[in-house]
Amino acid sequence: MALIERAAPPDRADVERLVAAYHASEGVRPRPERISWAVEQVMRNRFPGVILVAREKKSVVGVAVATYSVSAELGRVLVVNDFFVDPTLRRKGVGKALALRLLEEAKAMRIDRMDLEILPANEPAAAFWRSLGFRTHGRTIFSRDLT
Repeated sequence: MALIERAAPPDRADVERLVAAYHASEGVRPRPERISWAVEQVMRNRFPGVILVAREKKSVVGVAVATYSVSAELGRVLVVNDFFVDPTLRRKGVGKALALRLLEEAKAMRIDRMDLEILPANEPAAAFWRSLGFRTHGRTIFSRDLT
């Protein structure tokens, strides 16, 4: 069974490696400078949130990066920005343990709601999150790149 814990500074390279693998698996070109910046912001609490790692035999095999957001409508929101488990360890309880620990962390932070995005073609991810009680709320995300 995987050990799930908060990431520590020595985990940074593994966190960044897994986030890059996650982006690549979603068809997004990993941008190491952005990944490094984002991980640093959360690790140094410049943007409140949490980074969790899943360890299997001392190797980091999973990661969850989530940041805290405030909303006058929704209250305290924890947004899961990156969530990835090594493909060789999927369907073995690692992702579920990581997600359940993330929910525990959210409750400890007095979070009202946890949000995440899934690409439409990623049905396995949608099924995974539905199995944990997550639902869509009929909202559409509009985005515009500013860089």
